[in-house]
Amino acid sequence: MNNLDSSLQAHNKLEKETTSLALLKDRVDKYHDLSTQMSSILTVFEKRLGNLEQTILPVYQETEQLQKRQQNLEATLNCLESVLSHYDVSQEVCQLIHQGPIEGNISVFLDALAKLRAAMDYFLHNNSQSVELENVTSLFNTGCEGLNQHYSMLLKKHSAPLKPVELLDLIYIEDDSSDEYTSFRQLSQTTREELYTISHWLEQNLREYTHIYATERGDVVLRSLQLLKDHQKSNSWGHEALRPRHSGRQPEPKKNTSARLQQIFEKKANKLYLRATQTIEQSTGFSIKKASSHSDHLTSEDLMDGDQELDKYLVMLLGLQRLLNWERAIMHDIIPQSKHNEVFARLAYNAIELVVKDAEAITQRILRCISRKEWTSALGIFSALKRVILLQPDIERTYDPAQREQLTKVLNKLQHTGAKALEHFLDVVKGESSTNIVGQSNVPKDATVHELTSNTIWFIEHLYEHFDVIGSILAQDVLYSTQLDTILMKKALPGEERNKALLAIYIKKALAELNLSIMNKCEQYNDQATKHLFRLNNIHYILKSLQRSNLIDLVTLAEPECEHSYLEMIRELKASYQKTWSKMLLGIYSLDELPKPVAGKVKDKDRSVLKERFSNFNKDFEEACKIQRGISIPDVILREGIKRDNVEHILPKYNRFHEMYAGVQFSKNPDKYVRYRPHEINAMLSKLFDDSA
Repeated sequence: MNNLDSSLQAHNKLEKETTSLALLKDRVDKYHDLSTQMSSILTVFEKRLGNLEQTILPVYQETEQLQKRQQNLEATLNCLESVLSHYDVSQEVCQLIHQGPIEGNISVFLDALAKLRAAMDYFLHNNSQSVELENVTSLFNTGCEGLNQHYSMLLKKHSAPLKPVELLDLIYIEDDSSDEYTSFRQLSQTTREELYTISHWLEQNLREYTHIYATERGDVVLRSLQLLKDHQKSNSWGHEALRPRHSGRQPEPKKNTSARLQQIFEKKANKLYLRATQTIEQSTGFSIKKASSHSDHLTSEDLMDGDQELDKYLVMLLGLQRLLNWERAIMHDIIPQSKHNEVFARLAYNAIELVVKDAEAITQRILRCISRKEWTSALGIFSALKRVILLQPDIERTYDPAQREQLTKVLNKLQHTGAKALEHFLDVVKGESSTNIVGQSNVPKDATVHELTSNTIWFIEHLYEHFDVIGSILAQDVLYSTQLDTILMKKALPGEERNKALLAIYIKKALAELNLSIMNKCEQYNDQATKHLFRLNNIHYILKSLQRSNLIDLVTLAEPECEHSYLEMIRELKASYQKTWSKMLLGIYSLDELPKPVAGKVKDKDRSVLKERFSNFNKDFEEACKIQRGISIPDVILREGIKRDNVEHILPKYNRFHEMYAGVQFSKNPDKYVRYRPHEINAMLSKLFDDSA
């Protein structure tokens, strides 16, 4: 039964598969027929397409040739029109070119020049012998000349030198980029744009224009400075200078030029200090307290007493720097970048030369003042030198290397003049030590402090205010640098202390020459006591002045025993002065050599001895008192000390002599010989150094 069922299932399955196979064969046959039909259709389409291509392609080719002919014809017509325009351009733009450009409508003129330029290029390459080439070239050059003239006219019309008050305001403004600074610009934006357009056209067409710009704008800078110089000569200069106007700030009390300069340079010094401390703090992490700087010694008193001509010159330097910053800003809006350095160098040259020549004239005048021993001018040089050093960052920022080298002459001139002043001062002090020793006297009759001493002390006291710049000057002298090396071998010194040490070496030299001069000058006195008192007055004045001004600490850097040496000198001079009484006291001091009175009497032969002793004492004492009453000792403590020393030295000896012999009968007229009682001697000694007594 099972076998029967299996056979039946297999039979059914076979029939089913057979049916499917027959259906598949039928469909394959249909697909084959369709493929054959499609192949026939494609073959026919291909033949028709080939026929169509053979028919249409010649049409396309003929059309393309016609298009090329049309394009060639159009190009030929355009070229012909262009060529004809080149022949016609001379007549077309001739009137416009000869009229010249019109301000505010420069593009029309530049278009005409462009047409002439194109015509020139055409004739140059295609018909260089053509008369038309000469015509367009001549007209083009005329147009370029007219454009240059228009360029120059625009610069002249819209450029004017700054009035002195405007330039002074410009100097006073601290920030060059402030609104106040831009308010001084004279060229309007429209004018700048037109000048910019012309500059770039001339640059592209290789025409010269930089000389015009540099000349016109350089003349503005030069005339601005010249007007400032003329204003400085007016009586109102000292009160109006550097007073801000139109600034929107609250009005300030009027200040003179020096005070304004101090304010400006203090700001610059503070900026430098802040920049330096920030750099050090960022690199090391250490916070730095403010130390002395260039401006710390620019005291108002120093500035008030400074050389006004130097103050004016510093204002000129500031004015030049501000004007050139101003010009650089204008130049950036007009001149192509590639020409900036060339134009700025030309523009600034004459103005910088003016400032350099003024520096030469001023330093020559100051050298003449120094030769006349007008030492205030020398101090003015050092103050000016400080401020020029403070201007160096601005100079580095404003000027190119050639201009910086040009302006370095100013710094070098000031340094040279400062060095000459220091050298000449030493020569003056040294020269005083060898003059007038014999012949006409140049010492004070009252043996007071000599003018040379007071002048020397005044000068070196004021030198300390400028120790930084003086140190830099002296460091260039091998003699000073060698002595500094000797000091540094004993003690390490930071930079600022080195400048002080160099100044200390200089002051040591000046004091040594002064001491020698005083010693030589005292020889002009005939009286020994006057000689010693003259030296004592001067040496004491030197020491007290050094102590009062704290210069003694500075000099100690170069001469550690300076104070002790002066004290020892004073002690020796006091002792030498007391010895001048020795001759007078010699006859009364040694009582053992005198006759001994018996019952108030002496032998007849001894009376003449006592008469002689009393007479000699009276004569010497009266002569000494007469001379020394005319001597002045300005220092009260020194004067009273010497009086006290005189009393202690003379009175006890005279008192013993007077007690022993005043009552002795050695003369019929004792009052003739015994003229002074001890208290009278004391009174006369107390009146010494007082000409009115």
